[in-house]
Amino acid sequence: MFDLIFLLNSNLPFENNEITKEKVIAGVLIVFIYLIPSFIARDKIQFKYIVLFNVPFGFTGIGWLISLVWSINAKSKTIDFLRNDNDLDE
Repeated sequence: MFDLIFLLNSNLPFENNEITKEKVIAGVLIVFIYLIPSFIARDKIQFKYIVLFNVPFGFTGIGWLISLVWSINAKSKTIDFLRNDNDLDE
């Protein structure tokens, strides 16, 4: 019984409801890491689809990895635009 009372009164980090700068920094860092695939894909053709996949499924590790690989391997808008201009010149 004593152990249960001790556990309830323990001082674990993030246990209280106070907003501290450490909690804010941790939250911003977590959101930034969560959205890395979306940041990488911002100039890709499939940007909308990558974001739509990353936001709901990114919290699972496999969903985040899939969206990261997808964002890295997606075609860039600018490269395709330059390729199309060069094709017209020939």
